[in-house]
Amino acid sequence: MPGLSVAWVGLHVPMVDTGGRPWVWEVVTPDQYEKSERLQNDPLVLSVAHDVVIVEMTHVEDAHPVLRMQVPVTSVPESVLLPRSVSNTHPWAVRLETGWTVQALAAAAQCWIDREVPGQPRLQVPAQPVSPPQLYQLHPAINIESAAFDHLLTLKPHEAAVVTSVLATVHDALQPFR
Repeated sequence: MPGLSVAWVGLHVPMVDTGGRPWVWEVVTPDQYEKSERLQNDPLVLSVAHDVVIVEMTHVEDAHPVLRMQVPVTSVPESVLLPRSVSNTHPWAVRLETGWTVQALAAAAQCWIDREVPGQPRLQVPAQPVSPPQLYQLHPAINIESAAFDHLLTLKPHEAAVVTSVLATVHDALQPFR
């Protein structure tokens, strides 16, 4: 759909009454779904467990994140303990939030399609959204997109070292949840 900044899947199923709403799925966590009768009765709601931790690094002089990293997990941690040297790396701030991978959303959407409209075609979801030539290895277990790497190169060498070190530390701290 032109103008949308996120990927979407358009699917019209005449036999499902949306009550005049546009055909856009609302994605909620299983917890949110279980607590709301409205969500349970809405045919356009997908209940999907979070399967990624998003790490955002911000500099005090910049309102926008310098870098964002997502780490797929099998279970979402209640909290992540970071070494004191990371959590107090001023003027840097580290923010963690949870979210969904494209694969988790696609699997939930495919289950919905199979349930509501048997025999419909399968969703085509790329296994790796970025082709290898557009990736650089930042750490043995961390690949970075070329645009993010270019942004990292605009930092002073010491700042770039702090950012990469913090990302590696957070990545390692999430190891028990993968």
